[in-house]
Amino acid sequence: MIDHFILNLFKSLNKYKINYAILRNYESMPSQPLDVDYFDLDMIVSNKDLKKFNNILNQTLISEKVSLIKTFKRSYCHHYRIVKSHNKKFTSVQIDVHTKGQGFWGFFYLTEDEILNQKKKYKEFFVVSDFHRHLFNWLDKLLWGELKLKYSNPIKKSMIKETTQLDSFLKKIFLNKKKVTAIKNVFLSEKKTTEDTKKYKYKILRSIILFSFSKHFIKTISWTIEFFFRELILRIFPPGLFVIVKKENKLSKDLYSILSKTAIMGQKAIFVNFNQLNKFEFFYQYLTVVWPIVRKHGLVFCVYDKINFNKNLELKKNNVSHKMINDILYHYKKKNIIFFPNIFIKN
Repeated sequence: MIDHFILNLFKSLNKYKINYAILRNYESMPSQPLDVDYFDLDMIVSNKDLKKFNNILNQTLISEKVSLIKTFKRSYCHHYRIVKSHNKKFTSVQIDVHTKGQGFWGFFYLTEDEILNQKKKYKEFFVVSDFHRHLFNWLDKLLWGELKLKYSNPIKKSMIKETTQLDSFLKKIFLNKKKVTAIKNVFLSEKKTTEDTKKYKYKILRSIILFSFSKHFIKTISWTIEFFFRELILRIFPPGLFVIVKKENKLSKDLYSILSKTAIMGQKAIFVNFNQLNKFEFFYQYLTVVWPIVRKHGLVFCVYDKINFNKNLELKKNNVSHKMINDILYHYKKKNIIFFPNIFIKN
């Protein structure tokens, strides 16, 4: 059901000549990739076109009768969580719109113009160049310490194919000749994998920081300050969904099952029962169990009967109503503060 919305959104972006490119996982577009549990669409939009993009997105939401259930911003990315619902069945997508370029903690290694100037057409969509796609997958996962096996072979094949571009990029960010050669040799060696580049992680990071300050000094200072400010805000006002219900029963489990199928799920969804805990233990469990998930955009559905919170809803019938789901999504759209649930449900 969400496919139609995605297709029409990109038709409008093309019609109004919005300068954008999809970053990765576009082979199945406009459908969700088959090898993932949720639809996470990463794209970059020129900063000059960001206002127009938002207008087109809002117009498409209205025309397709689709709900925007959450928005939040990072310094480098605007997140939009979108759900299409019908008879308690949901299809969803999270659209992550990158701005400024690509970097780490506010330090540039490619500007948006460098990326968008090399975009190409794929089906009805514009996408980044093959080299940039695999470069982002490599550096993003490497610098954040999440270099996964499934990306290893595609990255290596691309770097072998585009050795000249890899060489130019590594020299551009001020890596010395010896390190450039060593990294290229990892990709060119039959016995080594992309994971073997982990030993150069901090050398690459130091070079990116030096490059960013020397080539984009004012932008780097501004972006770094914004990065830490927005990350702090997301920790005080976690963007995930935290629901507390008084009793564990079939209704609460049905409600969890339905909510976990929306874009709220993000990376992770769990069902926990804290009824045996006192208030002090509850807040300790929040910090150790709940907060690590909701701050990373996930869903925690919690059973707890010791505290009555505001923002009450009530389960009155024998099954979960479509109206109740929409009421929860309405409350989820608002900002929520650390230690408190987005919604408290009596049953």
